[in-house]
Amino acid sequence: MSDKKKVTLSDLQIMTGVSKSTISRVVNNSKYVNPEVRALVQKAISETGYRKSTPQLKINLDVSKITLVIGDYLGASSGFYTNLISEIRLAATELQLEIDLIVVKEDRQDLLRQIKEKQGILLLGLDSPEVLDAIHESQVPAVIVNGSDLSMNISSISPDYELGGLLASNTLLKNGHNSLLFIGSNYRHSLYQRKSAFMRALEQASTAVQDNSKLLILEDYARENMNSPELAQKIIEGHAGMDFAAHHILPHAIQNGVLDNISGIFCICDMVAVSLIDVLTKLGKKVPEDYSIIGFDDLEISSMTTPPLTTIKTDFKELAASAVHLLLSSTSKSKGVTTRQLSRVHLVNRKSVRFPQT
Repeated sequence: MSDKKKVTLSDLQIMTGVSKSTISRVVNNSKYVNPEVRALVQKAISETGYRKSTPQLKINLDVSKITLVIGDYLGASSGFYTNLISEIRLAATELQLEIDLIVVKEDRQDLLRQIKEKQGILLLGLDSPEVLDAIHESQVPAVIVNGSDLSMNISSISPDYELGGLLASNTLLKNGHNSLLFIGSNYRHSLYQRKSAFMRALEQASTAVQDNSKLLILEDYARENMNSPELAQKIIEGHAGMDFAAHHILPHAIQNGVLDNISGIFCICDMVAVSLIDVLTKLGKKVPEDYSIIGFDDLEISSMTTPPLTTIKTDFKELAASAVHLLLSSTSKSKGVTTRQLSRVHLVNRKSVRFPQT
């Protein structure tokens, strides 16, 4: 074939007699291809110099800079946003976009002042009605990352928290745990989704599992069981530390029986799981011998705990790249409808889950 002619799937089909769909599976490294057919197609690819087409992103050339907007909880937040910001910077650099960052309190006028004349905004974990109303009023193109606009005025993308919650809960159930505890918080939609997934997994389990399982909602426990509305408010405002004040609440909750008859625990994030392991160790309990624990996010620290933490991994690279692309699409003069997207998560098996001994 001429070197000047771009080789297509149709060309490969003529050469090999193999269908385009099968050739595509070979190109995309699918395992569902007969080895002999795979070898035939790969030989044709090698001889012709075929190259897989790469989708090109059409970028609005008027956009040269995107602005990251995050709440004043950044300094006290977990590695989630540190990882996310790092990947957003890489994704923007690849597209030759500049990045700037502003840290705001949920003050409408202050926010409107700071975002005035911005070209495009990524809201990192900010989805309160006050903030979203201000963004909508400003008419600056924006995308929420790790949050959502329940009114669907602003597009958003988040890890698939419901899928992650189901993966975590079902992993405990499949490993024979019939008495589960969920440790979490309810004050944001993305947090509620993990609890919702836990409850959904219980609904599909036996009545015995449902009867033996519990919820520990940290801000509710602080308010109702520790008589500390101040601590509850700090959790809700995102000022209670990287673990939602779990390090402060868990000793009290355990002393008052929250772990009685529990064998498997799903924590809302890795930092809550880390605090739980620390508290249990101080009490002379062992993981996973006494309790199996699963976290969420797969932060770097999760592989360094004793034992290493089984967790749900957020694909930060995919989340960041998708967020940048979605924002660029929204800045287009022919922008489409508001969308709510999900990025993938998957289970990372380590050493903090075991099958209970009978």
